[in-house]
Amino acid sequence: LEYYKIPMYFLRTILYMWLLPTTKRSSTPLIWALVRNTTPVSALKSPSKSSSFGSMATPSSDAYNKPYKNVLLSSAYLMPIRGKMITAHSTRQKVLDLLQETQSRCKKDGNERAMIVDISATVWNWDTYAIVAGKPSPVKLTFSSKEEMRNHLPLNEEDVAQEGILVPQRQESNRMMVWVPKGAMLKEINPQDDDDDSGEMQEFVFECPVDPNDDRLEHWEQEVKNQELYKARTKLAAESMRSMLRFYELDRIVCWDLSWGIWEAIRDTRGDETCDESGDPKMLLVKDGKANLSFPSSVEDNDDEMATMKLFYDYARPISSKLLKETLTGVSGYYLVGGNTYTMSLFHHMWDQQAREGEEDGNAIGHMQFLRNQLRDGKLFYMGHSAGLIMSGPNILTATFKGIDAFSVVTQPYNSPFVRLPPSETPDTFFASEKNNLFGARTQMLNKMHQYGAWRGYHVVEALAFPHYDARPRVSSFPQSAETYLRATDAEGRFAQPEGSLLVGKTKDKRIEREDVTRLRKATNAKGLPCYPVANGHAFVMDCGGLKVLETLSPEEEGEGILHWDTYMPYVPDEDHLQYESGRNQFTVGSFTSDADTLAGDRSSSNDDYKGDRIFSRLEALGLPNPNASSEGHAGRLFRSK
Repeated sequence: LEYYKIPMYFLRTILYMWLLPTTKRSSTPLIWALVRNTTPVSALKSPSKSSSFGSMATPSSDAYNKPYKNVLLSSAYLMPIRGKMITAHSTRQKVLDLLQETQSRCKKDGNERAMIVDISATVWNWDTYAIVAGKPSPVKLTFSSKEEMRNHLPLNEEDVAQEGILVPQRQESNRMMVWVPKGAMLKEINPQDDDDDSGEMQEFVFECPVDPNDDRLEHWEQEVKNQELYKARTKLAAESMRSMLRFYELDRIVCWDLSWGIWEAIRDTRGDETCDESGDPKMLLVKDGKANLSFPSSVEDNDDEMATMKLFYDYARPISSKLLKETLTGVSGYYLVGGNTYTMSLFHHMWDQQAREGEEDGNAIGHMQFLRNQLRDGKLFYMGHSAGLIMSGPNILTATFKGIDAFSVVTQPYNSPFVRLPPSETPDTFFASEKNNLFGARTQMLNKMHQYGAWRGYHVVEALAFPHYDARPRVSSFPQSAETYLRATDAEGRFAQPEGSLLVGKTKDKRIEREDVTRLRKATNAKGLPCYPVANGHAFVMDCGGLKVLETLSPEEEGEGILHWDTYMPYVPDEDHLQYESGRNQFTVGSFTSDADTLAGDRSSSNDDYKGDRIFSRLEALGLPNPNASSEGHAGRLFRSK
């Protein structure tokens, strides 16, 4: 028994079942539940009340005895983004280790280092007016006079904006557009020096309304019609592929956008120079039936680059269930990037069901189950940040009380030229019948989420998580995302959301949570699943199908120590990747401490508005680094020692 590592309680259960009369076996659901789960909940030492990994296919016997530690989850980017870093050295090393372990285990294509970066959420990244990590920034406009401003912005007698509108502004030699939301109120008028001697200018400061259930559809329309969605997708795909190939020393990178297509690029090893002058590897876009194309060095939103964008689009292969599974088979890692959780989940579930509805063959499984199978068998590792962190669990409810993601933007009919729908949908069935109607748009999105079961996550782990936990004690951050997390969990960090937060109604005073979402929220409350808070810059590792955090990964600053778990890491400028030079395992001196926004999490017990010490019992119960566990966590301290 010791050799085969068969748990004794499991053998006792089997023996008991064998001795039961046949008629009683089928009427003993609790015992059958024990048979199905080889590890009892009590043995997990988790704050969860119950455990069920039902969406995972039946694992092999090896998987029961030794699940792979191949799920890495983070709050912020796991790759450089626009010349800035927010990935801890220990996190990057863990990814490199997972890549090497998976390659060695599977011996894929002569140890080719290949990964998928999934930008399905990022393409649709659009925020509500919500207080999450601080109050919305005030809107500032510059004009020579109030009369000139009124020519561009309709205001009532109380100086409140009567409609949401993009207002033209000068910025050095360029013109830019600034969005002013409906209901924005003029609060300040300040004189401003004008550098170009064109006359005295005034700065008009507006305070914006806060509404976590406003998807800003009018603004979204103006952005889409200005081709921002078209441009953003190209930039995201190109930048993500280039960043991943360099940061993780890959040979090949595949980019998914389930609302459009799949790109693939390989490292260009021709010639003596394999990197460009900025240090980025030279790459080739590849597509069956087309000649390999030199990867563009940059994709910018000027007229000269539109042809490059079109060519980049031409190299995208259309999504199919078969292609999703084929690309998963050929890689060692999958990275689900943050963004709009709802839109990303909907497209994943829509495409996942095409195979199961018989698109290719009646017994086919979708790509989501296929990914879980690959994880279970150690042929793949999963990593995700923000929306990708939320999507890792059994459902995506933490997105509702995080309150950032605009729920219904994808349903707008003017998106049609920029979306490729799966075979089960047409523009008439998918898009809302009336543009920019918040109630109609949210109702349509709720219907689609229900139709495809898109409230479910990828379910690669059993636990839930909350990204962007921000407890910085500053006036501009109250109420904080930390408060939204504390309000929806109990003292031991279990999911316990007493009231709904995603609300829909024809008028603001009649908004309610829809019944199917209420049922899911209450059912999730009853399970008492652990809900892990994660601040930007931190990450953790879990077993495939696990409930417990096995390892935490946090950024370090040279000469200071490890950043506390409740403390935000700032973005560190690093165009040349010097922070990750060989042999370096910490950020350089001053990377965090010289940043004005790097503040220790609020750990007070006396603040009437927010008692930060409420996080301590949660961190302790969840097995996360707890500032209260030692003298190194007193108020204002940023770092802990090893």
